[in-house]
Amino acid sequence: MKTPQRAYVYEAHSLYLFLFYSILSAWTLAAIFYLVSRLEDFAAANLTQWLIMAFIVGITWYFSLGISYKIEAEEDGTVRLTSYRRVIQTRAPDISVVQGPLLPIGFVRFRLEKEKAYLFCVATNQTLHEVLSFLRSKNPDIKFKSG
Repeated sequence: MKTPQRAYVYEAHSLYLFLFYSILSAWTLAAIFYLVSRLEDFAAANLTQWLIMAFIVGITWYFSLGISYKIEAEEDGTVRLTSYRRVIQTRAPDISVVQGPLLPIGFVRFRLEKEKAYLFCVATNQTLHEVLSFLRSKNPDIKFKSG
């Protein structure tokens, strides 16, 4: 029988996620109201403005939904970053840099082999520190940077 592996898990507080996505929603609504207010003088020039604003709002939501809210690190070195848009599965040795936030609340940036991943975080959270310490034990070459 296989013994269960210990997993180190950090999950951002739901209030933090709620506040972030509420602010993003308010910004999106403000952009929509601005565009609708300009609807009366709709012309070809405004169509370009509409398309640019729609593109910016869409890209912002696309990337924001890709910010991870949960990290799981298992004893075998497997690391899983979960966001609303996707799950990134990697290994601790594939993480080259971990950069903390400038403020006590923000995002941790992970430089992976082919991309960068972000994690919502409260920098003073002890569980997050345990996960990051575990990653360092699995990958002594990992570089930690602040802000």
